[in-house]
Amino acid sequence: MFLEDLNQNVSLLGFRRVTDTSDRWRHYDLEIEIQGNCIGEVHSQDHSGIQIWEDVWQTRNAQIIHFLTALTKPLKSVFARDTRILPISAETARDFLEANHLMGFSKGALYLGCVVPPHRQFRGIGSDYSWEGNPLVAVAVFGKPMVMKEAGMEGELSGELIKLATLPSIRLVGGITKFLDAYRAIHPIHNVMTYIDLDWNSGKGFLTIGFKVIEKMPPLLFKLVDGKRVAVTQSADAEVWTKGNLKLRYYYAN
Repeated sequence: MFLEDLNQNVSLLGFRRVTDTSDRWRHYDLEIEIQGNCIGEVHSQDHSGIQIWEDVWQTRNAQIIHFLTALTKPLKSVFARDTRILPISAETARDFLEANHLMGFSKGALYLGCVVPPHRQFRGIGSDYSWEGNPLVAVAVFGKPMVMKEAGMEGELSGELIKLATLPSIRLVGGITKFLDAYRAIHPIHNVMTYIDLDWNSGKGFLTIGFKVIEKMPPLLFKLVDGKRVAVTQSADAEVWTKGNLKLRYYYAN
């Protein structure tokens, strides 16, 4: 049922099954692959494409379709220079991320929103979300800065980018960099760390703007308990296993 439901949805975006009953799809025009993973079945670990697990599809299928649409369809470009980054409330961040991030909301120490200020709203950039009366087009969650103890960086202040999401209908050009600059304007940090979930993202966009790969984290193993993921340590107990994460760090120039 899961694979058939997934097939019906992704075929509308230009994906075709590798075979009539396959759990893999390729986009007929783009170099993008998908693998659908049913809970409790054995799956190949060498798949290089996007990995969609049955439990995530059941709870976040709208966000997954938005994500795949953004990869396969033309988006309206919004330039970060036409926006402003402001601190927003946790409640506003929660509403935005639950609707627009694949994994929903995460708590942090600082919530920043990207809004279109009044003098730029003539460009017709709209949103169903707002902050102080201005259209809200992206949200980032940052952690509390920590003093580093790693060799060579002792005493430096390091921040963490926990979550970042943009409206699925737009491409925010220069958005990540603008969020990073806004974070540093509030906290005098030397670098920012983040994790990239390899199930969904190669991290290419982050590497392009200057993030460096620090470490490739091993796959995470889970079993489902009452429909929720619970971490396990033995692969024999796992019903879900991710492709792991990339740990990245962005070093400010000065």
